[in-house]
Formats: sequence, structure tokens, C-alpha cells
Amino acid sequence: FASLLNGLPEKLNAISTEHLERAMFENVVEELLEIPGSSGHESIIRNHVMKKLAALTDKITVDDYGNILAEDTFGIASRESVLTILLNSHLDVVDEIEVGREILKCGSVWTSSSGILGADDRAGVGVILHTLKQLQQMEFRTPVKVKIAFTVEEEVGLCGARAVSSEFLEDVQAAFVVDRRGRGDIVTGTYGTDFCDELFGAMLALIGNLGDDGDRWEPTLGGSSDTRIWAQQGIQSVNLSVGYQHEHTSREELNLDDAFATANLLKKVFLHIDLLKSALRGIRREAQPTDERSRRSHRKVVSAVS
Repeated sequence: FASLLNGLPEKLNAISTEHLERAMFENVVEELLEIPGSSGHESIIRNHVMKKLAALTDKITVDDYGNILAEDTFGIASRESVLTILLNSHLDVVDEIEVGREILKCGSVWTSSSGILGADDRAGVGVILHTLKQLQQMEFRTPVKVKIAFTVEEEVGLCGARAVSSEFLEDVQAAFVVDRRGRGDIVTGTYGTDFCDELFGAMLALIGNLGDDGDRWEPTLGGSSDTRIWAQQGIQSVNLSVGYQHEHTSREELNLDDAFATANLLKKVFLHIDLLKSALRGIRREAQPTDERSRRSHRKVVSAVS
């Protein structure tokens, strides 16, 4: 915080809210990139993230496998059913972060002086922590429950996600995984496997491209991730780009502009939560058996005639 304050202009009122949010976001990500935690050795990063979550969520647990599971509900209680959303990224890095390495910064692009940077997936963890802070400041007309899964051993076969209990997931309707390379991708499936309905991906792209972002966000196919596990539970799931490239190598880099854009996408999702609910309702209607849809249509016609 001291280093952030030293870089601020003398007139604080000249600083935009987004500038402050960006500075805080970068600070959180840089802190995460300095903490070790290869697959199977996540205890230090897990403890760090749990301390962050303590001020951001109502309930935090660590399951028997070592995943952090947390939740909070935002908005005023009402008769309308609660929408439950899962935010997910993984704690482990593919190789251990080398002791004494430096984070090299060239504008918005960060790299490591030696070994991996660790942006896969510490950038995703940072985006979710930032999003939880944003949620504290938002107002919701109807309640929204947000569940968080920071999984372990993703890099060695999605092991942590596979161990998450069905009870934790049973009320989740939509999952946002933040663990995709590059920028602007909304991964809606891998070749031969859908993670979500086409309408869900299209609605996210519409929300993400509202305002200044133009045509940044686009549904696409991608590789495997924890997204696959949530989709297998019948949850509408996507994996979002978070700005890293050349992951798993010493050439790994992170574009902070792209990572912050992902944080802004999630912020828009919650600001326009009614659009997301509309897409989910449409998907549920289409998933009903044909005879049930026919009965509903018949009742509407009879009602209109009468």
C-alpha cells in the first residue's frame, strides 16, 4: 500500500475510480505471484487466500482434499428464488516458483526473470478476489448467492475439482472459471464436449461487450479445465481468458490489461444479473420434455382464448 500511495498524484480527486481499482488489482495479483504452491504443495497459497476471503465471504471451509470452498449471499431476501453462481480458479502452479526470481514489468506485460511466472492460474485467483470486493459495493434487487471454489491439483488432472462434493454444487446454476490463456475467449466447450448451452455463451458475450469493450468477448472452443467437471454436474459453465500466454514455460507472460478486462466482465455480469437470469430461464424451458412444453403452450392458448 505504501508503494501505491507513493505513486498517487497530489490531488486525489483527480484519480478515477477505475484507476484506483486497477492499482489495487495489480497489487493483489503481484502478491499472489510471489507465493509458492505447485500441485500437491498448496498449503502456503491456500492460507494466504483464506486470509483474503475472511473479509469477503460469510463462510469458508477447506474440504478433505484441500480445496477452499466459500460462499456469501448478496441482496435483500425476497420471494424470488436465489440465483447461485460459482466462481472458480485453481491454486496450484505447474512448477514451483523459483526462489529469488524477479517479476519483470514492461508496461502492462509481466514476465519472470527465471522459471515460470505463475499467472496460470494466480491471475484467475486475483480476478475472483477482486470481484468479491466489487460485490461488497453493489446493490441487488433480488438475492444472489456466490460460491467460490479455489481448487488444488488442477495441473495434474483436475483432481481437486473432481473431489468437490455434490452437496456444495447442488444449487449452482452457472459457473465462471477464470483459467484461460489470451484475451476475449469465452470457452463454451472442448471438441466433442459442450460446457454450456449456446445461449449462455452468447449472453455472456453480449454482456461483456456492453460499453467500451466493443467486440472483445467471443464464445469459442478450448482445452480442458475445471470447467469440464462443473459441466458434468449439469451446470452452465464457461472458462474465461485471463491474459496469460506461454503458460508452463519460462516464457510465460501476463498482460494486466487483459486480466483486468476479465475482472470487468465479471463485474458486468453481476451488474446485469437480470440478463443472465433470462438466459438461464430460456435454457431451462428448452430443456423441458417436448410434451411438457406442449402442455404449457396449450394452457397459454386456452388462457388467451378464454
